[in-house]
Amino acid sequence: MLDEKSISLVKEQLNNEYVLYKKYLNYSNMIFDSELKNICYESSLKHKDNYQSIVSYLDSLKG
Repeated sequence: MLDEKSISLVKEQLNNEYVLYKKYLNYSNMIFDSELKNICYESSLKHKDNYQSIVSYLDSLKG
């Protein structure tokens, strides 16, 4: 089991991943260059994946 400080750090990273997901997704919708659009979109998916992995990890701690 994680201590409170560790849980706090994991939750902070969860928030960071969510913010990065939304930012890259928004960038992908604003950019006209198809190559950059794709890079931003792929980055958004990676951060969404990271977010979902952290949520799964936190859920597993609940037992």
